[in-house]
This record gives sequence, C-alpha cells and structure tokens, in this order.
Amino acid sequence: MEKIVQEVISAVGGTENINHCTNCLTRLRLLLKDESLVATKQVKAIKGVFGVVQAEGQYQIVLGPKKAQQATELVKTQIT
Repeated sequence: MEKIVQEVISAVGGTENINHCTNCLTRLRLLLKDESLVATKQVKAIKGVFGVVQAEGQYQIVLGPKKAQQATELVKTQIT
C-alpha cells in the first residue's frame, strides 16, 4: 500500500497540493489545491487503482474495501 500511496501523491502534484484527505469504503478522497496539477492517466495506470472519480469538489481514487482506509491513514501522516 505504501508504494501505491507514494505513486498517487506524486501523480496528484505532491503533498503540497493536498488540502485534506478522507475515505469511504472503497475510495481515497482528496481535496486538492489545484486539480490542474493532477496526471489522471498516471493515477489510473497505478497498479491497485481501479478508477478515478471527480465529484463534489473531490478527487476520488477507487482502491477497494479496506485499502482506501489504509491509504488515507498513510496520506494523512505525510500531509500533517
């Protein structure tokens, strides 16, 4: 999971581009400062990522059950 998180962070513009993160059952939900910095094709190409949804002002990365929560916890340790 750490490798996936590092690749996601890099593809969304780094930790400095992440305002906040949370999750639902299957998705890592990011509030980004500047969505234009995101390389969506790169995010979708990460092994373990099932898809990307942009909704409600959030950039959501579909990871699957339990993985989204693990990813959120890892991201939070890097952005706080």
